[in-house]
Amino acid sequence: MDLFTYLFQVNHFFTLLFVFPAVIVIGLYLTVKLRFVQLTHLKKGFLCFTKNHAESVGNISRFRAVCAVLAGNLGTGNISGMAIALATGGPGALVWMWIMVFFGSVIQFVSCVLGVSYRNKTKSGEYVGGPMYYLEEELGYRKIAVMFALLVIFGAVAIGNLAQINSVVLPLEKLGLNPLHCSLGLAVALALTVFGGIQRISHFASYMIPVKALLYLGTALAILVIHYQEIIPALKLMFEKAFDVSAFTGGLAGTGMFKAITTGFDRGLFATDAGLGIVPILQASAKSEHPVMDGIASLVAPLVVMIMCSATGLVLMVTGAYENPHLQSTNMVTHAFSQGLDHPIGGYIVIFSLVLFAFTTIMAWCYCGEKALNFIIGKEKAHVFRCFYIAMIPMGSLLKVDIIWALADIAVSLMLTMNLIGIVGLSRGAIDSTRAYGAVES
Repeated sequence: MDLFTYLFQVNHFFTLLFVFPAVIVIGLYLTVKLRFVQLTHLKKGFLCFTKNHAESVGNISRFRAVCAVLAGNLGTGNISGMAIALATGGPGALVWMWIMVFFGSVIQFVSCVLGVSYRNKTKSGEYVGGPMYYLEEELGYRKIAVMFALLVIFGAVAIGNLAQINSVVLPLEKLGLNPLHCSLGLAVALALTVFGGIQRISHFASYMIPVKALLYLGTALAILVIHYQEIIPALKLMFEKAFDVSAFTGGLAGTGMFKAITTGFDRGLFATDAGLGIVPILQASAKSEHPVMDGIASLVAPLVVMIMCSATGLVLMVTGAYENPHLQSTNMVTHAFSQGLDHPIGGYIVIFSLVLFAFTTIMAWCYCGEKALNFIIGKEKAHVFRCFYIAMIPMGSLLKVDIIWALADIAVSLMLTMNLIGIVGLSRGAIDSTRAYGAVES
């Protein structure tokens, strides 16, 4: 058994036996207790980050904080991740992604309420927060908090760096460009951005997020309009495969429903970060008049990301690109967009969008990784992470795509596990705070 197969099997069983039931059970509990807040307060989530109140305390506006979150969420997981989902778990994986994001959103809501409630202010006046802070300060779990911080650092390198670069260089290489040279160029551009801290990162993201989202989503919707007759059959196939019980006769590692579940949950976690604990780190700097409002604002990102993922998945299905065994990762998406528009420009739009997606994601994860290291060793030395992180970018152009995605999935699953410990331990306080604020009824 090669390394990739081993890593894939380990994560497959861990997702099926722990991540899947944990997200369903905890997510269902919080959904009921918070009266389906991920649905009832979604509109308020879009409205609240456009308002800044005089009594708000923080470093950046809520709009910029949400843009920083979307910078981390809207990455290659929305593009190449969907190709991997369909190739690995079949069309049914998309349905399980929706289920994961529905329950993951309420877990993220609670995580953000806790993250802002227990954030700290540094000597330089910067607000920092995240699961590592409420795990240690409120629950006394120092070792688990440090473990989570270490996983964030590992995740920043595997998910936010290597996986993003690897997905970008695949189509660029097909255009005749040197992958190593391209990655070096991205490293230089990243250095010019991340050394400005959260202020520069959020400022850059607030301009780039609308551009890349509208460009990519607009093109995907145009393809779906052109192929509108194939949308209903594609949706039917998704639900048929999502609940295909053939896996019960083929064992836990068989094809069908179990494979769709694990793939859908893995890709949903990777694409949205819902419940991982990354979003509270990014939102800790937001100007906030109450932690519950930050939780409500956090509901926006998973919805936006899932719209992007769903559009990508449907394009891959209506064009038939997902059935081509010779296409993988980003190359499958570029082929689908070119075929969908019946013009090579579709592929170029994917490549251009992918570079923007990857760059902002790399940028956001760099900040999270530095804050995690800051928690462990202190702010004075944590800045060295930026240099290390930037130096690692060229490595993503040299490593195998399968190994990178397998490592990234394992990092995601472990981060979720650590954060769920904090969510379970402190959920009562978050629920009471939400009710006291008047966001939900008792």
